[in-house]
Amino acid sequence: MLKRWVYFIVFLLVTMLMLAGCNNDNPSSNTNDDGDENSDGEVFTYDFFDASGPGTDINTSETTLGKMFEEETSVNFDIEHIVGDVNQKIGTMIASGEYPELLNAEQSTDAVIDAGGFVPLNDLIKEHAPNLYEMYKPYWELMKREDGNIYLISSGAPHGYAKPANLNQGAWWIKRSVLKELDYPQPKTLEDYFGIIEEYAAKHPKIDGADTIGFTALTHDWRFFALTNQPMHLAGFPNDGGVTVDMDSLEATVYNDKDMTKEWLKKLNEINNKGLFDQEAFTQNYDEYLAKITSGRVLGFFDYGWQVSQSTNALGEDEDYYNDYMGFPIVFDEGVKDQYLDPVAYVASPGMGITTGTPEEDQIRIIKYLDHIAKIETQKLIMWGIEGEHYEIDENGRYYRTEEQIEQTSKTDYREEFGFTYFEWGWPRMSGEFDDGNAVEPGRQPEVATLSYDEGDKEFLNAYGIETFTEHFSEPDSRPWFPAWDTPIETGSQAALYEQQANDLMLKAFPEMIFAEPGDFDAMWETYKKEFSQLPAEEYEKVITDSVKRKVELVESVE
Repeated sequence: MLKRWVYFIVFLLVTMLMLAGCNNDNPSSNTNDDGDENSDGEVFTYDFFDASGPGTDINTSETTLGKMFEEETSVNFDIEHIVGDVNQKIGTMIASGEYPELLNAEQSTDAVIDAGGFVPLNDLIKEHAPNLYEMYKPYWELMKREDGNIYLISSGAPHGYAKPANLNQGAWWIKRSVLKELDYPQPKTLEDYFGIIEEYAAKHPKIDGADTIGFTALTHDWRFFALTNQPMHLAGFPNDGGVTVDMDSLEATVYNDKDMTKEWLKKLNEINNKGLFDQEAFTQNYDEYLAKITSGRVLGFFDYGWQVSQSTNALGEDEDYYNDYMGFPIVFDEGVKDQYLDPVAYVASPGMGITTGTPEEDQIRIIKYLDHIAKIETQKLIMWGIEGEHYEIDENGRYYRTEEQIEQTSKTDYREEFGFTYFEWGWPRMSGEFDDGNAVEPGRQPEVATLSYDEGDKEFLNAYGIETFTEHFSEPDSRPWFPAWDTPIETGSQAALYEQQANDLMLKAFPEMIFAEPGDFDAMWETYKKEFSQLPAEEYEKVITDSVKRKVELVESVE
């Protein structure tokens, strides 16, 4: 009897040891970088709604980068991009209380925060995301709302300044074929700019059988600012949104009822009556606007490089480099110093946030995924790619790309397939330079920028006596508050009411003034100014001014 018990105990011990050994060798066991074990190898998929712009809806694991991140974190995302009206889409989410787990609400961000749609990230970041905290640590106080909570992670934590070689910000674009035919003119003022367009259009009323469009504008949905911002830039101010900020007093002033705006609208009225202004500018949507630029019929437009990159990139991939565009820093008068290039700036909103209704364990998985994105090695992977495949490193530690690598990484299809398109913006990321002195963005690395120029680029650079396409733009002045438009506006406040009413008024009045008979313009402007004066602009200016001064204090306290 005793012998049987001995055999039984031995059998149990052997069985337990065998099971333990099997568990240790279990190939489905998955331990991520933070030591959290996912014993069954389960992959967690979350929804990410991105209202920042159109794009192809995709699961991140369908890209090379996204698959790598899934293997390292056990997480992927179904990305849905905005189609139609942003405010309507986000408004539906707010009304229903149903959100995707991860959300970039773009200009509706404040409404989502006010509705309690985002969870505070302060503790999540400090407890589970050390890399994310380190990246955004210099801007920690700027990230907080008035209630002390952080709801958003914006895309871009500046670490030093690296001047761009190519234009990603505001510029006045002219088709290269226009510049070549007119012997490479150097426009500096608004009169110069439209004089060039008028001269060429008179000689070429049609392009490829279609009517030539002298100047078009983007006015669709929230992108209406691409038309309303021009007076500020022409007067020598950077993109602070609906205000200009005095460098000394830090007082913010709205400008859409000022002489600078009148001068801009009067010029548009003038060119419209010369047949140079696009008659569809106020009815076309964003996609139609981009398609029109790509068509080659448009001689000029004002826009931000990032906003029109779909068109300019497509034009850069064809063989006709005269169909491309070149940007200029146009101002009202020659004595004005242009400020189109952004200074070093932290933008707290918009950005991505984790939404309410997301279970705590999922919040932790998502923030750890974002922490993985924030690692320096991941940042370099996202921005530069794989060493030996997408870039090389010289004996001095400088990153560069060969001509073949530049060509490969510039192709739209390849960029989407690898994941550059989906990960290099919108997610947590640095800007400026890495600690080793290499630019975060390859396009800002001189070794890459100069080698990436094709024969067409070189022709125009040589013609204008410059080495990069930003060399003829002034260096940005330091503005610790920049940008002023990154100011939380409380939903339902007088400042919010001003924003909406001013936008509605401009949407109504600007087309009327631009398309009016020249003799009617001044009277229509006075009517518009009278209506504008009824808006609570002072309340809006006070909110922006207070925010500007607060940001300056916070930035200077960190420095």
